[in-house]
Formats: sequence, C-alpha cells, structure tokens
Amino acid sequence: MQKIMSIRINTEDAEFIKKTSKEEKQEKAKTVRELIEKGRLYLAIEQYREGRISIEKAAEKANKNLSEMLDLLAEFGVKNPMTKQQYLEGLKNVEEIF
Repeated sequence: MQKIMSIRINTEDAEFIKKTSKEEKQEKAKTVRELIEKGRLYLAIEQYREGRISIEKAAEKANKNLSEMLDLLAEFGVKNPMTKQQYLEGLKNVEEIF
C-alpha cells in the first residue's frame, strides 16, 4: 500500500534528487523512494553496529528478512557487537530453556 506525502526539502536536496533521477533515467518519486530505502538500511546498520538494536530490530528497520540482513551486514563488513560474555550468557539462557 502506498500513501501520498508532501514534504518540504532544501534546495540542495531537491537538486540532488533531480540530478540523480536524470542520471538514473527514472522519475524523481522513484529516486526518493530508493533514497529512503537506503537511508533505512544505513540507519539499521549504524544502530546495530553500535549495539543499540538487535539484529531482528535492524532487519525490521531496514525492511529486510533476517537472512537478507545478515547477508547485508557481512557485505558491509559489520561484525556482531556482542561481547564474548554476552554470547556465553545467551547460550546459558538457551540451555536453561531446553
């Protein structure tokens, strides 16, 4: 489902969208949607790398499934921010459940 949104942007951003649309030979609306998609991915990766969100939350923010998110993190060279101690505690919790 799509919604129409009207926003104000500064002149430099408007020119960037216009130039990028022309280079990519596509409509400005498509360029804006692609930039938002890339921005969501960047935000998710940044917050995950800083340890502020989980891999699941990163995937949700980036609008990706878990497998896709893991592949993207590997592609961008992002390592798991979990410490060895956190990993061992998580493993212990799993063992207690089973």
